[in-house]
Amino acid sequence: MHYLFVYGTLRRTADHAMHQVLKNQAEWVADGSVPGKLYLVDWYPALISTTQHEERVQGEVYLLANPEKTFSELDPYEGYYPDDEAHSDYLRQQETVQLSDGSSVTAWVYVYNLPIIGLSQITSGDFMKR
Repeated sequence: MHYLFVYGTLRRTADHAMHQVLKNQAEWVADGSVPGKLYLVDWYPALISTTQHEERVQGEVYLLANPEKTFSELDPYEGYYPDDEAHSDYLRQQETVQLSDGSSVTAWVYVYNLPIIGLSQITSGDFMKR
């Protein structure tokens, strides 16, 4: 099974057109969080993974019905180029996501791959509460 953790414009409450990809191709599983820091790039957020669990980024977990199809649409939107990661805005990597019921799953997450200098941190860790 392939899960995807989303924390920004792909969330249900973000009211962004790209959420339709998940709505049509995936099943919402639960709210969840990952260790990390969240920054505001422009109108969208950037997740920086950390090993410290004090700061967490809030989001949603989806079960992907057809990962290849879903990623073929989401990767370009996220600026992730599997054949050219050095020039990608985000990297797609696997992280352990703690679900709202206390359980955890391993899910794909788009993690920011550019410098964060000059970006404002979203201290709540929740893009919807920025």
